[in-house]
Amino acid sequence: MLVAYSLSVAGALLAASVRAAPAPSSAAAAVNPLPDSIGRNLGPYSPYYSVGSYVTPPVSCKIDQARRHAVNILQRHGARFPTSNAGKKISASVAKLKKAKSLGSSLAFVKDYTYGLGADDLTPLGAEQSREAGYVAAQRYGSLLHSTTALPFVRSDSSQRVVDSAKNWSAGFLSYRERAADSIGVLVINDAAGSNDTLDDNNCDNAPDLSSYETAWLAHFAANATARLNAAAPGTNLTTADTLNLMELCGFDSEYYGTVSPWCGLFDSQEWKDLEYYFDLDKYYGNGYGNPLGPVQGVGYVNELLSRLTGNITYAEMDRTQVNHTLDSDPATFPLDKQLYFDASHDNQITSILAAIGLKNGPRALTASGPSSTGQVWITSQIVPFSGRLVTERLTCDSGTRYVRFFINDQLQIPSFCKDHNPETGLCSLTGLVASQAYARANGRGDWQKVRERLSIDVLSCSSARSPSAVPCRSADTVLCR
Repeated sequence: MLVAYSLSVAGALLAASVRAAPAPSSAAAAVNPLPDSIGRNLGPYSPYYSVGSYVTPPVSCKIDQARRHAVNILQRHGARFPTSNAGKKISASVAKLKKAKSLGSSLAFVKDYTYGLGADDLTPLGAEQSREAGYVAAQRYGSLLHSTTALPFVRSDSSQRVVDSAKNWSAGFLSYRERAADSIGVLVINDAAGSNDTLDDNNCDNAPDLSSYETAWLAHFAANATARLNAAAPGTNLTTADTLNLMELCGFDSEYYGTVSPWCGLFDSQEWKDLEYYFDLDKYYGNGYGNPLGPVQGVGYVNELLSRLTGNITYAEMDRTQVNHTLDSDPATFPLDKQLYFDASHDNQITSILAAIGLKNGPRALTASGPSSTGQVWITSQIVPFSGRLVTERLTCDSGTRYVRFFINDQLQIPSFCKDHNPETGLCSLTGLVASQAYARANGRGDWQKVRERLSIDVLSCSSARSPSAVPCRSADTVLCR
């Protein structure tokens, strides 16, 4: 479905209103109050920050001024409340502390604390993050649009926080151009079971569960903090899982109320660094390089990206993973003549897409024994914080050769997977990029099929050995990786 969004009609950014908790002041709502020592160690719950400074193209190159293919932006939704399930866990951990017979001075605030955060939806900070990102995109790339009426093509997964983020990004883009009467259509791709969606984050529910890595690290790094909390709240019998919940609450509480939460003061600087590594393991082995079926979940989007960069629909047409062929076969819902594309998605899906492309692939695998002293490039807060983004630019240089370069949260990436890449400028020829994406062009080289075999799926009947109803039914060429 195509949802039209008009800045003049909306009047304000879209974010959830929460009745269970006092609303933050409007001034606090759009502010990240956390010091970097905490805010940049919250993994996927980190507020957005630029990891590097944007680098202009080499003097001999320009971002394509042609009528298409110039820039693709893939962005995570803005800051949100805890998911419903996570919120229940956090609330249960707080309830344990409130039942303590006595509380030490460090926990004195707990007596008067009430957990009342919302669930799943954007916070005011999250709405502002997306709006600001749209403004920056218009500032940086708006000149590529050849007329005052030319607008980006915007897509979104159908999760409400993602849709709202796409609309807020559009609002920011329009505000820079000072054309409030304009509207940007947001193509919302249905992520319900049975519908292919390259922006959905639930493409492979039955990928191997490798959570033992982060669980082992949690048991190691959170032991001292857990003992400290139990000593300050006798009889509560907190576990390391409770400690994790309370560390997460520090971030969620602070980001909503606009002031540093008292929960943050319970942990020291090393424990915050260790928390970041917990989330590094979580994403690396959940959807990244550490999971054998992580990268394949990003293959569909990579093939769409290749079609956009080359103007050749064949890459999307040949995909047999997540591409929605009904949408991508229609120029109205998958155009190849735009200068600027924006896609709104989730952290897990973006993680898979980066791994499918070959970005952020370090020299060694992450281990449960702790971070490497050198060479670790997979840092979750630097990859998929709230409103984190991958920007792909297509450039033409004086030689006439077309090139591509990537930015993750404003940090220029060196695409070592591209044989002809320039290690200083990050440029990779367009032909070199296409060649480097053989895994995506081959539909994951059998990895998508491995998932079906693992579940004993009959492609025609969509039945499963586990349960006849466990696997959503799809046509034979687009069976879901579930």
